Amino acid sequence: MTRRFLFLTSSARPEGNALLLARAAAASVNDPVQWIDLTDPPLPPYRDLRPGHAMPQGPLDDILQAMCASTDIVFVAPIYWYALPAPAKLLLDHWSGWLDAPESGFADWAKRKRIHLITARADPDPSVPDLPEAMLKRSIQWLGMDWAGALHGIGEAPGDILNDRAAMKAAKRFLASPEGA
Repeated sequence: MTRRFLFLTSSARPEGNALLLARAAAASVNDPVQWIDLTDPPLPPYRDLRPGHAMPQGPLDDILQAMCASTDIVFVAPIYWYALPAPAKLLLDHWSGWLDAPESGFADWAKRKRIHLITARADPDPSVPDLPEAMLKRSIQWLGMDWAGALHGIGEAPGDILNDRAAMKAAKRFLASPEGA
């Protein structure tokens, strides 16, 4: 079966460490890969329209369609202040609106998706990614999606991740199987 990977990047830094680690992981994939930068163009603010709803438009519709067409969705996120960057969290907020729009089909097709997380952080404390990983994992499990694992690396200045030999080695096999690393 052909897998289709969608990488959702969310860094404020172009060519950041999380992106470099994700590229190393993507290099091992022989299946189609698509990249969407959640910062360009910036996502619109989330507006809770309940009890009404609106279908996503513009970049949000593009993201929804790309997610629908993928088998594997990879969040690529530096850890800022012990959390996912604002664009990644904002996308999750928009998922709430998609759930309220039955014509999006999100509640049904989301259940067939595998979610991966690739992060980079400056703080070498191994517990730093616990909170953002738990938040994403809990959200996707609530939606009935499959958690496929997380890959975490350490790097502060641009390119530092390349010195994290353990993370770079793990990246080569992280996406090799549906189960992740």
